[in-house]
Amino acid sequence: MEIKEKDTLFTQTAGTEKFEFNESVARVFDDMLERSVPMYRECLESTVGWCVKFAKEGSHVYDLGCSTGTFLSGLANRFPAQADIHLIGVDNSAPMLEKARQKLALSPLPCELIEADLQSDFLLTNASVVVMNYTLQFIPLKKRVEVVRRILQGLNPGGLLLMIEKVTSGHPGLDKAYTDFHHQFKKDQGYSQLEIARKREALENVLTPRTVEENLDLLLKAGFITVEMFFKWNNFAGFIALK
Repeated sequence: MEIKEKDTLFTQTAGTEKFEFNESVARVFDDMLERSVPMYRECLESTVGWCVKFAKEGSHVYDLGCSTGTFLSGLANRFPAQADIHLIGVDNSAPMLEKARQKLALSPLPCELIEADLQSDFLLTNASVVVMNYTLQFIPLKKRVEVVRRILQGLNPGGLLLMIEKVTSGHPGLDKAYTDFHHQFKKDQGYSQLEIARKREALENVLTPRTVEENLDLLLKAGFITVEMFFKWNNFAGFIALK
């Protein structure tokens, strides 16, 4: 049984450095996600369900920004061991991928892990499903449409892109309320006010959320015809797009 190390990262740093997916973050990332992202487990299970429904025999299923491989591990256990489906995790963080390799060592369905930057010329092929949860928000705004266009090109006809993002509101008052609710969630999970403030400072200009409408427009601009929101919790939203 895997033991998650508790995230105390921002009790130990003044928060003046930018947030990076380095070895220190990778070590506590599983705990960080569960205690920082509302309905994380529910969204993970929902994403697995969408993949099982849309994955096709003889195709690839990609997890872009796979981090420590938690999603891939859950997905692999939902397919029959003899399924002709190739699971591929992509991340630009070597420490995250090392954690993923350890987690997936006994996976019933083989998972290929690739170290690559989604902003480069990384190409997807023969994809029936592409998952990109909490990932696009870390890509510079001017590069997001091109990244999504390359995903579209790699999807087979009828293929599905599924992504969950932190979002913002076009209304300052609502945006503050969303932030307050999110911070209260973190407090309820045991984070101190100091930890929350330090992490927020570290993520400034590293994680850039957009509104729900901007995310939907981006998917349409990239070339998807059918786009919908399938999940919403205050300042988090999930989107599906069909080719």
